[in-house]
Amino acid sequence: MTKSKKKSDIFWRVVISAVGVALIAMAVVNLILFLFGTQTSASVSVRRFGGADNGRPSEIRYSWAVDYTFIDDDGDKHEGHSTKLGSDMSVKTDDTVYYLKAAPFINGLESEVEPNLGQLIYVCLGIFLIYVMNPRLKRKKNKKKPKT
Repeated sequence: MTKSKKKSDIFWRVVISAVGVALIAMAVVNLILFLFGTQTSASVSVRRFGGADNGRPSEIRYSWAVDYTFIDDDGDKHEGHSTKLGSDMSVKTDDTVYYLKAAPFINGLESEVEPNLGQLIYVCLGIFLIYVMNPRLKRKKNKKKPKT
């Protein structure tokens, strides 16, 4: 195996493993926000962007940008942004925000941070990517098996 091939392999292993770590972090941060975050109300504004996705049902055919502002316990104003799917005329969104007191820039709308199946899928996919891209982890596991 040439040096450039090894470098390329290592590069992609690192990149895909980083994607796996990011997926796990996204799911865990949302769960932490739900469990330990402070809840407050927010001022929400929405605007539709992009064209219609005609392959979807009419109630989720358009993308909407959701911008929200909230005031934390210290009286500081913070902003957050999200994207939701909705109909051509409106989108359902909540006005409750969860944020971390120590880091209010880490925040999310209530509907995004509530525990759901998507978070579990992100964690499983992240673990899968890390496991597949790091064959040394597999070898270490095989070495621990006792010989009979």
